[in-house]
Amino acid sequence: MWKDLDPEKMAREANSWAGPRSPEQVEQIVVMVRLQLYNRSLPCGPKALRKRLDEHECLNPLPSERTIARMLARNGLTHGRTGWYEGEYCVDEKGHKQPISSL
Repeated sequence: MWKDLDPEKMAREANSWAGPRSPEQVEQIVVMVRLQLYNRSLPCGPKALRKRLDEHECLNPLPSERTIARMLARNGLTHGRTGWYEGEYCVDEKGHKQPISSL
């Protein structure tokens, strides 16, 4: 009886009722999943994240790989990074250099 249960399928079904999420919520989910994968030394690029989100988070609609890449870049989570650090700068939408703490 218990051996016939599929915990991943059950988790997927439990999350399937979740309604549409705001773009901010989706970005928070992407960031959290990326950090979870990174901390477990698993692949954590946009392709791996999209697959993980599809399998475990039941986001509808699922963000594209490019959208996930932009979310990671906005949060300083590219090239093995774990976020922005004090004293770092980024370029805003208008091309102006801004300290991270002011964003």
